[in-house]
Amino acid sequence: MISFTELFTSDFMRHYTQYESIDELLSSGGFVVNSEEDYEAIPDEAIDAHVRKTTNFLSWKEMLTEAVDAYTH
Repeated sequence: MISFTELFTSDFMRHYTQYESIDELLSSGGFVVNSEEDYEAIPDEAIDAHVRKTTNFLSWKEMLTEAVDAYTH
């Protein structure tokens, strides 16, 4: 399994967001993610709204899909 840090590289984050890291993006939205359970507990609407407001993406799923594509190519 790949970690968020591996998936959301600093290059990816700088290109698509106003943040240097996925940790910065999450913490700026008030999300504390130290485990998979923490991530699963984030309401979809809350993270989608934060992603829409602070990145080039319309949803968390869209951002995640782009990061996976970038990671695998």
